Amino acid sequence: MGRSHHLEPRWWGGTLRDIRAEIRSLARSDGDYAIVCGRTGSEPGAATGRRFPDRRTAGAAAELTRDYRAALRRYDPNIPYDDPQVYEVSKGPPRSAAAGSEDDYTRYSAFCHDTAGALFEALSELGHREAETAAMETYLTLAEVVDDHDDFCLTLVWSLMSELDVRLSPAEQRAVVEAAADLFCPTATPNPVDATLGHLETAGFVEGYSVRPIPDAEADVGTDRASETGVSANARTDARTDGDDSSRTWELTFGDYALAERTGRIPTLPIAVSLLRRTPGRAVRFIDGEALSDGRWRLRVRMTPEGDSAGLVSVEAAENRWLNDPSASLGR
Repeated sequence: MGRSHHLEPRWWGGTLRDIRAEIRSLARSDGDYAIVCGRTGSEPGAATGRRFPDRRTAGAAAELTRDYRAALRRYDPNIPYDDPQVYEVSKGPPRSAAAGSEDDYTRYSAFCHDTAGALFEALSELGHREAETAAMETYLTLAEVVDDHDDFCLTLVWSLMSELDVRLSPAEQRAVVEAAADLFCPTATPNPVDATLGHLETAGFVEGYSVRPIPDAEADVGTDRASETGVSANARTDARTDGDDSSRTWELTFGDYALAERTGRIPTLPIAVSLLRRTPGRAVRFIDGEALSDGRWRLRVRMTPEGDSAGLVSVEAAENRWLNDPSASLGR
């Protein structure tokens, strides 16, 4: 890494947009073919949710996903090379593209770069040149001193979170995160909160989680926090009561959060992008956060059919001994 890798960030975000636009131009809503990464078992970020009319067209789109990854590699040479494979949707992904791949770093890196790439595209699309430039400059500066080069991908996400937090208003933050989520072809997902944390766990961004619905009376009293030991043993089952509920508040607990920090705020950005992909048409509001013992965190999130989303970049974390104890482990 170094300044020799520097490109004007606006151009970079625009390049990612151009490549995704080419992929989109090849896609058809009734297409019979799709693309999956043989190394992660997931669709490449730039082609997520896209379907293509025939194998040849899908093959061209697969090559474009390589171009997208190559653009990202300009800044993080450690990005693993992906293995885009074309398959017929009716027959399912090839066995070689097993979701249970043992390549943990590939899944982790892909999650970080898919999220970061979409956010840079959104910043470019919405004209936030100053924030886009600042995020890239912050990343390039930090990359010079990061000890483990495998952390470049996380540093890129952190740089985006940091600059969005200080340079954009809440309304601008909401627009950027929503635009980034839209790039993944949002699809209503059963039990979206549970599915989101499951996705983050598979990607290695958190380790171990639970989700429980909170009664409105409890959710409305911010100081009435449930004890760490009070989380239901059947939390994941309880979370599946989401169904047709028009409004619901959820309490999330998870450990080893990759973006954990001691600034007094807890980053929500990657969680928000992932959740909004699964909740089209609903407002998502992250309410508050709290550090728990043993490197765990608690967040509350409320979903409603109307209103504006909020807290999509970070939320305030309650001051307590775990947040302020430098000997306590907060994350990775």
